[in-house]
Amino acid sequence: MSLTPTRRALAAVATTVAVAVTAAGCGGSSGAATDDGKTVVRYQSYLGTVNLPELADALGYYDGTSVELKRLGDVQGGPESLRALATDQVDYSAAFLGAIAKLESTGAPIQTYVAYYGSDDTVNSSLLVRKGDGIEGPRDLIGKKVAVNTLGANAEAVIDTYLADGGLSQDEIAQVTLVPLPPATSESSLREKQVDAVYLNGTFREVALQRPGLEVLVDDTDVVGPYNGGGISLRDQWVKEHPEGAKEFVAGMAKAVAWAQEHSAKEVVDTISTYLEEDGRGEQADALTYWKGLGISSKGGTLSDDDFSIWVDWLEANGEVEDGAVDVGDLYSNDLNPYAKEG
Repeated sequence: MSLTPTRRALAAVATTVAVAVTAAGCGGSSGAATDDGKTVVRYQSYLGTVNLPELADALGYYDGTSVELKRLGDVQGGPESLRALATDQVDYSAAFLGAIAKLESTGAPIQTYVAYYGSDDTVNSSLLVRKGDGIEGPRDLIGKKVAVNTLGANAEAVIDTYLADGGLSQDEIAQVTLVPLPPATSESSLREKQVDAVYLNGTFREVALQRPGLEVLVDDTDVVGPYNGGGISLRDQWVKEHPEGAKEFVAGMAKAVAWAQEHSAKEVVDTISTYLEEDGRGEQADALTYWKGLGISSKGGTLSDDDFSIWVDWLEANGEVEDGAVDVGDLYSNDLNPYAKEG
């Protein structure tokens, strides 16, 4: 099956990242340098959401461990995060499970250890349109522009599925142009009629809907149901070189997920806001005003075959990977997650 332009982008990302990961693996890992027994974990954060390692740190789960976080800036989407991991700029990636599956299908030596976001009845992503524009269903998007945070990730998978379920052919789906835009500017682009729809989640979705003029065309959970959407991945070599640090790092995030699942969104936001303010990032704390939760259904972010199989099916249907070429059980591991037996 020929790839649409956006799918070509996904394939290109996977190939580029796979080559980079392989090269990094052959040359040895320079990440996670240890100093005085500490395992330094370099990372990039996402704006407008609660980053799991930071929440774990805020809760004190890394106190008395070898883990020391080192933030290197922000990242806009999963493919960019995977590229940073592949080129040894960071020590973990936070990405859409479908993008991870595509990358791992190429033989990239990485594995996913904990879920980091999901969608449910309370927390979800939505395709937003302007009221009165006449966009009421999948066919109305033919020939239109849709803003997404990045290509080859969760938004594209959900939109593709929505369009296909709506009866659109592959040629018609190719006529729906996905435009990568930062979530912080997507709403204004929609209101100024630079695009015809936007796919937003988290704080950006909530803020956009607080103001008049926009409405939800469809929620991701209407398309694929509740799901764990993203995961934290580590390079195999990094885990091998830092076994204790990797175990402590994953355990801290799993405990943070479990804590967030047992506490209100306000308690989570208050906890992470204090952390961000102490780190000189008070403006990022302000962006969490409408944050509702992680949306992760499994205790402590444990992973399962079902979390990946829905997206592997999508990749196979689109010709991204050969049927049966991906063993979903090889894509993830719960070995470092203390909640594995409860998951």
